[in-house]
Amino acid sequence: MVAVSSNSWLYRAGKQPLDRSVSDVKQLAEAVWYRGYCPTLEELEGLRRTADRQQFQRMLCVLELLSQYPVCQSKTARHLQMLTEQFHAQLFGAVTRPTHGRYSPSRRWGLDETSGPLRKALLPLQTRTYADATGRTHGLSA
Repeated sequence: MVAVSSNSWLYRAGKQPLDRSVSDVKQLAEAVWYRGYCPTLEELEGLRRTADRQQFQRMLCVLELLSQYPVCQSKTARHLQMLTEQFHAQLFGAVTRPTHGRYSPSRRWGLDETSGPLRKALLPLQTRTYADATGRTHGLSA
């Protein structure tokens, strides 16, 4: 099997509607949460040039979603949130992100799609048991 870069998983996660990109998002989650992948501003700028607007919005939606799970390391979560806020401001202007309670990242990113299937698929990957079994540092590490 050919190794696929994390950047490629991110691109593939944005290529299709959220409910059809579950497998790619799970691979991306593994990379972000357990293998230390954290996209850079330059990577996202490059992806912005190669994807259409809706695909890029999906990518950012997925990154924002991944940053919300406790299994995401704090430093990574802050970085992802900073990047997604920066691009959200560029794409939509100065719109404040809800800071309390649950909100829909897909709606916030202007997508007529639901993130429910992704959330459900990511549940097993973000438990303490699974996270500890990876043998890697994660957001739930003591």
